[in-house]
Amino acid sequence: DRLLSQVKKLGMDSVAVTDHGNLYGAAEFQKKADKLGIKSILGIEAYVAPRNRSERKKKSGDPYHGHHLVLLAETSVGWSNLVKLSSKAFTEGFYGVARMDKELLETWRGGLIAINGHLGSSLASLAKKYHASRSESDWNELVLEAKWHAETFGVNDQGDPCFYVELQRHSVQDQLDINPHLIRLAKELDLPLVCDNDAHFLRAEDWDAHDTLCCISMNKEKQ
Repeated sequence: DRLLSQVKKLGMDSVAVTDHGNLYGAAEFQKKADKLGIKSILGIEAYVAPRNRSERKKKSGDPYHGHHLVLLAETSVGWSNLVKLSSKAFTEGFYGVARMDKELLETWRGGLIAINGHLGSSLASLAKKYHASRSESDWNELVLEAKWHAETFGVNDQGDPCFYVELQRHSVQDQLDINPHLIRLAKELDLPLVCDNDAHFLRAEDWDAHDTLCCISMNKEKQ
């Protein structure tokens, strides 16, 4: 309710909700957005396992939860596929959190828009590695990862690309370091860029309350 009220107040006509690893709020979000005349964009911030089901053995350096990937339903087919992916992430890929893998994404990719680039993503992980090493092999690994996403999600019926390289500009040095590499990557592969914010609360003054809730959830003390 507070999100939609703020969106209306700011004069925005659409908004997406991409909860971490689930679609629990999607139905309520859509119904309430419809009543206010706001277009609801249904999505998820997926956890993508670093290995497919056929190679599940964990290797050194694998992220515990996998990498983050924003998925948005562009069409009704996309929404149906998003539901399938979310369900299978719980029933087939659960490991601490509900995880998808590349095999699932290749199977249920239609009608979806994918966004990859913030610090929790696979592109960011490889871009950080390249930033530290400046090795051609590390750059090539980053290129291959981006190509997989571009080829997997392809284009929609109008010929528009369905995979975007994501840029953020928070006061986090790692993100500032990799942004030039992400821009170069998008240019070299002719991929579109999207600029966004990793928004977890509505207003700047909500930061402290959000920080407290995070500390409670992670059993940590405030600094």
